[in-house]
Amino acid sequence: LTISIKKSEVMAHDAEIPPSINVYCSSLSVVDNFKYLGSTISSNLSLDVEINAHIGKAFTVMAKLNKRVLQNIHLTMNTRLKVYQACVTSIFLESETWTPYARQEAKLNTFHLRCLRRILGITWQDRIPNTTVLEKAKCSSIHALLSQRRLRWLGHICRMGKGRIPKDLLYGELEKGTRKTGCPLLRFKDICKRDMKSAAIDIESWELMVADCSTWRHLVKACQACRE
Repeated sequence: LTISIKKSEVMAHDAEIPPSINVYCSSLSVVDNFKYLGSTISSNLSLDVEINAHIGKAFTVMAKLNKRVLQNIHLTMNTRLKVYQACVTSIFLESETWTPYARQEAKLNTFHLRCLRRILGITWQDRIPNTTVLEKAKCSSIHALLSQRRLRWLGHICRMGKGRIPKDLLYGELEKGTRKTGCPLLRFKDICKRDMKSAAIDIESWELMVADCSTWRHLVKACQACRE
């Protein structure tokens, strides 16, 4: 196994003094964030860098599809919106395991509505509200899409067998240690509980509902309708 020292980086979480690591008389650079398996990991555990990266990638795809697809008068509006959902939405909503805050969801929703207005040819001078834009595009808001993706992934994790890493992480608990006082950082299970409450899903018996895929799929769609 050969490790490239130039490509090796060091990131520390909650460290007062940045670490200093030397390999073969070469000092490894200390960074605040780096990419791992396509995702951006930050030292402060914030999703801001990750969300900005996904929005940037989605904007690039929008620019490439603008003349050929999204503004092509020879294509129906339904076709343009389908291409948008398949090629753009799937890029900036790789969000099954995200735990975003309200301001981060609002940022994603702003980009989503801006894209829809551009496809539909609606400007701010038309004074058309966002609800009407979503109705014309027959699309859901980002809040509903995020909830749907999280609950759908939660169902997959619950149906996994014992010993699978995602399931162990979801149900795992630390033997020692306590969370800091005040408003703690949101966990994935905290966001899922909020989504289930919005869809009127019983938090105590949701695991029994997950066993039936068709029932859980229906509840997930109901969650999407409630968040819209």
